[in-house]
Amino acid sequence: MKVMPSVIMAKNDSIDFTDPYEMLTVIDDDILEGTLKLHPWQQEILTDYGKPSSAAKPFKAAVRAANGSGKDQFVIAPCALWTCMTSANAVAIVTTASGNQLDRQTDKYIRQLMTSVNKMFGTQVWKMNYRHYTNLVNNSTIELFVTDEPGRAEGWHPVVQNGELAIFVSEAKSVPDEIFTALARCTGFTKRVDVSSPGPPSGHFYNVCTGGNWTQYHITAFDCPHLSTEYIEEIKESYGDTSALYKSMILAEFGGMDEQVVINHQKLVELDKIELEHIEEPHNVAGLDLSAGGDEQVLVVRNGNKTLAVEAFNFRDTVALVDHLEFLFRKYKLEDSVIYGDAGGLGKPILDQLRINWEVKYVLNQAKPYNGLAYLNRGAELWFSVAKLIEYGDIMVPRDTKLRKQLASRYFVVTPQNKLQLESKKQARSKGHISPDRADAFVLAFADYRGRKPKKLGAKKPKKHEHKQLTLNAPRVTFGRAIYGKSIKPNPWLRDEIQQLQELSGRLN
Repeated sequence: MKVMPSVIMAKNDSIDFTDPYEMLTVIDDDILEGTLKLHPWQQEILTDYGKPSSAAKPFKAAVRAANGSGKDQFVIAPCALWTCMTSANAVAIVTTASGNQLDRQTDKYIRQLMTSVNKMFGTQVWKMNYRHYTNLVNNSTIELFVTDEPGRAEGWHPVVQNGELAIFVSEAKSVPDEIFTALARCTGFTKRVDVSSPGPPSGHFYNVCTGGNWTQYHITAFDCPHLSTEYIEEIKESYGDTSALYKSMILAEFGGMDEQVVINHQKLVELDKIELEHIEEPHNVAGLDLSAGGDEQVLVVRNGNKTLAVEAFNFRDTVALVDHLEFLFRKYKLEDSVIYGDAGGLGKPILDQLRINWEVKYVLNQAKPYNGLAYLNRGAELWFSVAKLIEYGDIMVPRDTKLRKQLASRYFVVTPQNKLQLESKKQARSKGHISPDRADAFVLAFADYRGRKPKKLGAKKPKKHEHKQLTLNAPRVTFGRAIYGKSIKPNPWLRDEIQQLQELSGRLN
């Protein structure tokens, strides 16, 4: 007969769950009821984390996983909680480079589990303050902080001799090296887990995922049934299964910094080697970027897949600017054409004036995208659409040095919601990149261009992974329900264990 874990909540005692996985099967109602199933890789990591470790022989794990895999919810949160539920005077610290990531992901899930624990025991086991949590029963603590200064990552150590100290780094690819240097100075840690989607093939996270004495986990999107086949196929169809984006987001493979660029410079070079046919259209189309603050104002005119002109200028006087634009509109025969203009910032009043006589359509970068599954906003969608046209060799890019430099210097990021977003222009300027006015106008010019229908990339369907439903042993289910008020008819052969648990329940009350 299996011995049940101790649940005596006396001062300095602990709840003896074997590992975080076992803990979730008791405190998570969705898992307990069978409405939520952990994937095999999640169970594996949680089980491995629970194996004995010490300061002399710590458990060190590097978890490289696809975007949206559930790293924070089913790795960091339960492991941090388990450490501080099963050991008195334990310390668990969780850090990441993004405060938004910390609050919306990691912190959110830790709070959810703590709320379940408090509800299960009918008392305040966990006191929850902002990014600081205290176990009132065994004096263990969980601390969360953003890696905005190395000093906050230094000086952590067990609060008692031979005590538990667990360190978690979320989205480790984005954490500066000086933070890892500071964490290396922390003495006496017993558990260390770094988790992240892959980044460039360099730095701390790349090193621990590809070498050293760390336990390594590599999780692809195909290991995550909650990531729909439609989502995976969308990324594959849009960018190809050999693209850097597909390899990063779906296959969780490392890539260089160039692979975070929306339009790779090499693709522009390859485009020059192809003799493209001009696919003519009845009317010209234009894109208009009206930057302020001394940046260029740019008009790009195309016909079909061919760019006819890149006109850049700088007018501080609005009247003079409108007059010049109308001159260019007539020059490039835009009377029966559509002109796509950036309506953000100071651009809208000028577009309003131009709309009196010309077919000008507003484009708002922050507007809702057509494909809300893959993109955060319309601006990102337009840029990636042009990237696909270049990738497929559908459009001609003029040999304008400034234009090409700007096209190849726009980076993207993946949001916590697993959507593509352009790097902010403020971040771009911090890297020394100039405002991409010519590139923005170029992208606007191709806002409605669909190009030739590309060939389907790859005929193979994604491998389906079968996931067995969790099978909880009868004692644990009975324990979770009998003590905490949920009616269930006990099995006769468990009568002795149930009696023991009822006695323990009396001590809890």
